[in-house]
Amino acid sequence: MREDLTKQLLQAMNMRRPAVHCLTNTVVQALTANMLLAVGAIPSMSTDIAEVADFTAGANALIVNLGTLDRDRKAAIQAALTVARENDIPWILDPVLIDRAPKRLAYAKELINNNPALIRGNKAEIAALSHDTRDLAAKTGAIVAVTGVTDLITDGGQEITLSGGHEMMSRVTGVGCAGTALLGACLAVAPAESRLQAVASGLALLGKAGEKAAEFATGPGTFAALILDQIYQISQSSLQERKET
Repeated sequence: MREDLTKQLLQAMNMRRPAVHCLTNTVVQALTANMLLAVGAIPSMSTDIAEVADFTAGANALIVNLGTLDRDRKAAIQAALTVARENDIPWILDPVLIDRAPKRLAYAKELINNNPALIRGNKAEIAALSHDTRDLAAKTGAIVAVTGVTDLITDGGQEITLSGGHEMMSRVTGVGCAGTALLGACLAVAPAESRLQAVASGLALLGKAGEKAAEFATGPGTFAALILDQIYQISQSSLQERKET
């Protein structure tokens, strides 16, 4: 059933071309943009306070990634979140390294009061926000995705666990952050009542692409290109299936 939903999501992305505005860290912008393009989504990255509200208003999903955080970026995040709330645009928090910096953790705890649709982080990052993942989801109203060797996704009631992916995914900067943007594209086209399954489908897609890319990669450099190729090929295969039915 999840494979069918993944195909439906990929078909919807290619047909609807959702815009995803990414307030993401500077290290991962290119990989993030290219992963969104691979599934038919339209990325934008501006953090300029003069235009971030306009880009957010025209988006179908907003990514807030705390990887490279500074005063100007915080101002851009606040402006973007205001617009997202006013326009009912789903936004996703990627609380990068909040377990390493107390002030960043405090800021992330402020942000989760703004009704995120999804909080996606690794085990240490999510544990810094709450030692009870289900409770975090219930209190924020967000889906919470804890990614790692095994992924856990919950809405506070239901839980989904996934295994898959490849160790090489941890050897390339930005695969996880780009994956968060991919989840944003999934939420941009998924009905609100299907968001839990949409997040699980997006993570399963990323893991499958990572496994296939690792079969042919000779190292992190080729892997980074190959995972984009795999995401694209799976996406195009789903679109071809739609044309043939």
